[in-house]
Amino acid sequence: MRTDFFVAALFKPEGERFLLLLPAEIPSSFFFATSWDEKLRDQTLLTEEGFRRRLTQMGLSADEVDYQLERARGRHLSIT
Repeated sequence: MRTDFFVAALFKPEGERFLLLLPAEIPSSFFFATSWDEKLRDQTLLTEEGFRRRLTQMGLSADEVDYQLERARGRHLSIT
């Protein structure tokens, strides 16, 4: 299974959202932010459908996509 990217789930008022970070796409400001709100300000948060679609476009199989979804849900980020 691929683990060359970071995935996490977030619970927002509008529902569960997913974060997918590829190393080459992480802006340097992400590492210097002082809060998760600041880190996520410029990131795209995906619905489950969008998360599945993006992973499929990256070439992951249906089983790998399911694994990444479980992996993301195991990394819940709390945003205040």
